[in-house]
Amino acid sequence: EKSEGYKRHQKKGNEPLQIIVVPHSHNDPGWLWTLETYYTVRTRSILTNTVLFLEKYPDFRMIWTETIFLDIWWKESPLDMQNKFKDLVKQGRIEILSGGWVSVDEATTHYTAVIDQLVEGHLWIKEILGVTPNISWSIDPFGYSTSLPYLWYKAGMSDMTILRVHGALKQYMGHRHVMTFNWRQPWDLSGKNDILCHVEPYTLYNIEYSCGPDQEVCAVMDFGRRAGLPDDKNQAIPIGDGGRQAKNLHEYASMVADQYRKKAAHYQHDVLLMPHGDDFRYIMDHEFQSNYVNMKKLMDHINSRKELNIQMRFGTVGEYFDEVHKSIAKYGQPDKSLTGDFFTYTDRDDEYWSGYYTSRPFDKRMIRYLLEVLKTAEMLTSFAVYRAEQQGYPYKNVQAVLKNLQDARRTHGLVQHHDAITGTSAHPTVVDFENRITAAITQLQGVISRDIESLLLKETANTNINIAPIHFQSKPTDPLEKRTVAVSESGTQVIFTNSYTQKRKDYVSLIVNSPTIKVFDQHDKEVLGVQINPCWYNQKTIAKGMFEAIFPVEIQAMSFAIFVLKRSKNSSPHYSGVKVINGKVISPLPDIFKPEEANPTQEGFTVNTRQLDVTFSKKGLLKSVCRKGKNEKLCTDIKVGWHWYKGVNSNAYCFGTDGTKTRLFVEDVMVRVVSGLYSTTVIINHALLQHTTTIYNTNDIHGKYVYIENVATLLLAEDRDKELFMELQTSVQNPNMQYYTDSNSFQLISRQTRKNYPMPANIFPVTSMAVLEDPETRLMVHVAQPLGVGSFRSGSLEFLIDRVPTSSGKGLEEPVTDNKPTVSKFIIQVESFNKEEPLTKDHRLRLAHPSMESFLINDFLQHPLLPFVASRKYETKELSFLKSDFPCNLVIANLKTFISEQQNSLGTGLTLHQREPSCRVSSANPPCSSAVSRLKLYDIFTDLTVKNAQRMSLTYLHEKEALTPNSEVNINSMELESFKIQWS
Repeated sequence: EKSEGYKRHQKKGNEPLQIIVVPHSHNDPGWLWTLETYYTVRTRSILTNTVLFLEKYPDFRMIWTETIFLDIWWKESPLDMQNKFKDLVKQGRIEILSGGWVSVDEATTHYTAVIDQLVEGHLWIKEILGVTPNISWSIDPFGYSTSLPYLWYKAGMSDMTILRVHGALKQYMGHRHVMTFNWRQPWDLSGKNDILCHVEPYTLYNIEYSCGPDQEVCAVMDFGRRAGLPDDKNQAIPIGDGGRQAKNLHEYASMVADQYRKKAAHYQHDVLLMPHGDDFRYIMDHEFQSNYVNMKKLMDHINSRKELNIQMRFGTVGEYFDEVHKSIAKYGQPDKSLTGDFFTYTDRDDEYWSGYYTSRPFDKRMIRYLLEVLKTAEMLTSFAVYRAEQQGYPYKNVQAVLKNLQDARRTHGLVQHHDAITGTSAHPTVVDFENRITAAITQLQGVISRDIESLLLKETANTNINIAPIHFQSKPTDPLEKRTVAVSESGTQVIFTNSYTQKRKDYVSLIVNSPTIKVFDQHDKEVLGVQINPCWYNQKTIAKGMFEAIFPVEIQAMSFAIFVLKRSKNSSPHYSGVKVINGKVISPLPDIFKPEEANPTQEGFTVNTRQLDVTFSKKGLLKSVCRKGKNEKLCTDIKVGWHWYKGVNSNAYCFGTDGTKTRLFVEDVMVRVVSGLYSTTVIINHALLQHTTTIYNTNDIHGKYVYIENVATLLLAEDRDKELFMELQTSVQNPNMQYYTDSNSFQLISRQTRKNYPMPANIFPVTSMAVLEDPETRLMVHVAQPLGVGSFRSGSLEFLIDRVPTSSGKGLEEPVTDNKPTVSKFIIQVESFNKEEPLTKDHRLRLAHPSMESFLINDFLQHPLLPFVASRKYETKELSFLKSDFPCNLVIANLKTFISEQQNSLGTGLTLHQREPSCRVSSANPPCSSAVSRLKLYDIFTDLTVKNAQRMSLTYLHEKEALTPNSEVNINSMELESFKIQWS
C-alpha cells in the first residue's frame, strides 16, 4: 500500500482528511468466561467508569452494542447513575449501535430468531433510554450474511460496519475503493432497501489493526497497555519490540499520518473511521485516562501541522457516517452497490472458518427447538392475555407468565450470539448456555400450558398446571425425549398446538402404554386407522409395554386441538410389520410384531408407496427415488453415503483436513424395516450414528418426500479429530458445480465450488435448505438445524453432521470434546421444472426461489406441531385464533406480546413475510392459495377486537402508517412488514 494511492483519490478542494477516533469495548456475553463472570469482573466496571469519565471529559465518546449487559447493569445501578447514562446517550456521547439483545452470528441463525432478539433489544432501548438505534456495528461475527443487512435496514438503520471479511476480497475491494458500498438484496433491482456498509480493511478490531497496515506503528496508540507518549516531544518513541523507533513525536506523528493515508486509499471519501479498543477494554479509570490524555496529545500535534492536512477528533460511528453522507452529497458520487455475502471467512492462509457452521450441533439443534417453542408461546400468550381482558375474566398469575415468557425470549436472544449458537465458547460457558436453554424451554412449556388452561377454563382456571409437554429433557446434556402417554379406558387427552398460518395435516407419533387404543379427534370423530410400531430397547430388542402410535391429525391455522386416546379391547390396531435383514431381533411376548428375518440381496430392496418408489441398498441406505406420475415414472438417483475426514488443525471455528477419508457402512449391517399403514421406516446403526429413513404411504404432500433422521454418537476418545459427513450423490447434473443454500432461512443464495480453493473454503452455511438443480430436475434438501454443506463433485452434496476438533486456536485454547448424542433432521424432495430456463455460467446472476410445495414441506420442519398431555378433562376441544388461513406465501416472521420491564402487557407486534415461490415448478394440486396477500388486520382474528393498528418499522420503533378498519395490508414479494396492534 502506498500513500500516493490516497493522493490520487483525494477529493477536489484539498479538504483535510478527517480521522474519527471511536473508543469501543467489545463485550461478549459469554465466550472464554460465562455471561455472569464477564459482567462481574469486567463489564460492570466498563459501563460505570464510562459514565464517570465522560462526565469529566466532554469531548470523549464511547459506543455500545450489547443490550443484554445494559439490562443487567441498569437493574443494579442507582437512579443517579441511570440518569447520567441516559443523558450521555441523548447527548450522543454514548452511542448505542445495532441495539440487538446481542451481536448475533450471521451464518447459523434463523432470520426470525435474529428479528426476535433485535426487537427485544430495541424495545428495551426505546423504553429505558428513549433513543432508537440507526447504525449496525458488527465487527466480530465470522463472515456476513446477505439477508441481515435487509433486516438492519427494515429496522430503521441506514448504515452499518463490518470487519471479518476474507483478506483477498478486502484487497480486491480496496483497490477498487469500494470498502464503503451499498449492500443490495439479490431480488431488489431498484435498490430501495440498500444500506451503506463500511468495511474495516485490516484483520482485527484491536488497536494495532486500526490506523493502517503497519501494526507496530498503530500499536503504540494502545496507551492503556503500553507506555504513553513522552512528556518531552524530542524524546524517542519505541515502535515494536525490535529496536525500531521514531526519533521524536514529530516523526511518530508523520508515521501515523502516513498510515492514515494508506488506510484512506481504500475509500473514496475524505473521512476515516479509527476504532480504538478491543475485547473488554476501558475497564479501569487509568485506561480511560491514559488513552484520552495521550490520544489528545497526538491529535493536537497532528491537527497543528498544516502540511499533514489531517484533522483528528474523538467521535462516534454515527459522526463518521454523517461525514460520509456529506461527502456523497457534496461530490455527487454515491457508493457502488454490491450483492452477495461474505462466506467463507479466513483470516490467515488456508485457515477457513467453516467448522463453526456445525460445531456443537447438539446445541444448534436445541436452540432451534427453543425457537419453535417460543413461537408457540408468543402466539398463545397474546391470545390468552387479550381474550381474558376483552371477555372480562382474570388470567390468573398473568404477570408470572409474562415474566417467564420475557426471561425465556431473552435467553433465546442470548444464544443467537456469535460465540453461543456457533459452538465456539469454552466448555464452562457451553454448560452455562445449555443450562439456560433447557430452563428456557421448560419455562416456555409452562407458559404454553398456562395459556391453554386459561383459554379453556377462563375464570375457573387455577394455579395448578394440568398440562405437561410430551417432549422434554431429563437434563441439559440429554436430547429431547418423548413422555409415554398413559392411555386410560376413560380417555387421555392430548393437545396439539399449531403456530403456523396454515391448516396442518400431519402424521403424529406418540409413545403409548397400550397397542389397543382408539383415537378421537377434536370433533369427537374416531380416527380410522392407527399405526402401531414397536419401540426399541436397543437395536436388537423390541421394548416391552411401550408402543409408537402414528395417526393423522388436522389442526386449524394458529390454533390448538384436543384429541382423546382411549384404551379399548374393541380397537382394530394396525400393527406394523418388522423385517430384519442380516440379523435378528428379540420380540417380547405376546409377540404382536412377529419380526421376519431376511437375507440381504445384492440389489437391495424397494419401498413402494402411493406416490413414490424408493430403492435402498442392501445396507439400508437410500439409492433412488422414483416419482409416480399419471403417465410416467420419473426416477432420480440419490445415493446416501457416510464418511469421515481426518481433522488436521481443526478447531471450534475452522475445518481442516488432510483429505484422508474413511467410508462407513463398508461391511454389511443389520437393517430394520418397519412397514405400516402410513409409513415405512428403515433403520441402520453404526458405532458413530443411527440413520433412519421414513417414507409416507399417503396421497398428500407427506407422500412426496423422504424423511431422514440421524443420531450422531461421536462420544469416544477414538472419535477425536473425526469430521462426520453425510453425502447425497445424485443424478442431478448441476452445471459448473453451482448450487444453492439458504441465507438465514430468508432466501436462497447461489454457491459455486472453486476447485482452486481448498475443501474448507468450499463449505458454506445452511440453516434450512440446500438445492441442486439441472435444466429438468431440482433436488431440495430441507434441514431442521444449521450445519455446513459443500459440493465436491457434480450432483453431490456433503453435509457436515458432527465433529470433534482437537486443535485450539482463534482465541479458544481448548479442543471441542464435549459431544453428545445429537439429532439431525432432513427432508429430501425432488421436483421437475415446468419450463426451461437458460443457465448462466455467472453464478452471481442466478436467482432462485423454492416452490410453494417446498415452502410448505420446509415449514413442517421449522414449525412442528407441539404435543402436550392433559391430566384432566376439558370440554372445549379446539380453539383457533385466525378466521381463515393465510395465503401459502404469507407467513408470520415474528409475533410478540409487548411486555414492559414491569411485566405489563402492552399490545402485540406482528411481522409478516411475503415469500416468493418459484414460477418454474408447478403443482398439479396446489395445497393452498399463493395469491398476492391483502389482509385487513382488524378482521383476521377470531374473538378478538382490534382497537387500533399501525404499520411500523421492523422492530416496532417507528410508525409508518396508521391503519383503519378498511385498510388493506399489501406486502411486496420478499418483503417483511411489521404491525403494532392494540386490543380493545
